[in-house]
Amino acid sequence: MMRFAFIFITLIVFGFPQTTFPGLNTWTNGQIVGLAGGGYLFSNHNDFRNAAILSGAKRQFKFDVIKYPAGISGQSIMTNWAIKGHFVGVKVSRINYGLFEGRNMDNHKTGDYSAGDIHLQFGFAEHTEKARLIIGLNGGLFLSQIEKTKAKAVTISPGLIFRSQIANFGLILQNYGKTYDSYGESVERLPTSWVISVARRLKNLPLDLEFDYAYFTETERYVITFSGRLILNNGLIIKGGTSSNKADQMTNVSFIRNVFSDLGIGIAYEVEDIMFDMNTYTYGPGGFIFAMGISVRY
Repeated sequence: MMRFAFIFITLIVFGFPQTTFPGLNTWTNGQIVGLAGGGYLFSNHNDFRNAAILSGAKRQFKFDVIKYPAGISGQSIMTNWAIKGHFVGVKVSRINYGLFEGRNMDNHKTGDYSAGDIHLQFGFAEHTEKARLIIGLNGGLFLSQIEKTKAKAVTISPGLIFRSQIANFGLILQNYGKTYDSYGESVERLPTSWVISVARRLKNLPLDLEFDYAYFTETERYVITFSGRLILNNGLIIKGGTSSNKADQMTNVSFIRNVFSDLGIGIAYEVEDIMFDMNTYTYGPGGFIFAMGISVRY
């Protein structure tokens, strides 16, 4: 029964290129939903996937809730601060895949059971004297459970950011690490990826644009993401993004649905030290992901 549940969970994570430990790349930060998976270099309320971004983030406490279809949900709590010129972040994220009906080999009911993931992460960053080059490291412990079967992995994600007058450039080795327990008898590999990011603020416009290229070493596939955010003077932030996943999500059902597939849209409003954030992402023939978040600077 565990194997069927694992296959189901893998398929419902919306076609991400990895086939093992899908929870490592499942979105638990609301801003990522609105940016269709992009925004690695957007420091405002970022979840430090590239840990080097911590050097530009304001100290804050952030809570996000994400609702997926099929009863799947995600939550995350994060905070960050500075210690003597070093920048630190801590994040706890959880994914609940819902309840499953258990049956034995004779197709008799054995009771319902749940499946879920927990990821504990710690980020560290520091920059050179002129803050042109920033180096970061994100390490974590990933715990997953399907029925009575558990899986554990230790992850590390080194990253760097180079800031120039032309643009900001980022590089990450994401989700590299070691598996200590697997779902099956074989040792499963982590969904490791290389992510290259380029972000730039347009002249005379409060608009940030970002290009991300993620190459997944296990499956030898890639995802290209374009995202942006418009920061207005009244505290309003409008976000959006799309990616090369659109080609895999298009169908012959509806032209309108194809246009709006693989599209993230978000809006945030900041009042003094508090920001409210709402995001949505559309995929395939009419599926939606919704996310809400609140952050408080302290």
